Amino acid sequence: GRIRERVLQMDEKPFCVELYGGVGTIALNLSDAVSHIVSSDENPNNLKCFQDSVKQLPAEIQPLLDYKQKNAADMVTSESDLFQKCDLLVLDPPRKGLEDEVVDYLCKGHCSSIKLLVYVSCGFQAFQRDCDALLASGR
Repeated sequence: GRIRERVLQMDEKPFCVELYGGVGTIALNLSDAVSHIVSSDENPNNLKCFQDSVKQLPAEIQPLLDYKQKNAADMVTSESDLFQKCDLLVLDPPRKGLEDEVVDYLCKGHCSSIKLLVYVSCGFQAFQRDCDALLASGR
């Protein structure tokens, strides 16, 4: 709910990329508040769940929702075009936190269009490490 509130405060509907998205639980709850969503996760079983959920949404929203079966490191190395237009980045990593490649990508400013980064953490130590690195980068 808090993520949705914050996204609705943005000036325009953002283009959203979600890394470590699982079945899209967070991103799909934002589907009417964004211009487009690309959610990703490496688990091969998540795609069907994502697609089944999308089918339950209004027909006009469905074409705006995409899923890539890739891990986050592969996303930042092979999908740079997505990050060039990304206004909203949602991160929901496992307890171990972000992969080094993701932290490096974000810290080096390759995605300067991001206006809001949402990091949902279930591992405080990993979050603290990742947050410290992101803040130290000045990004």
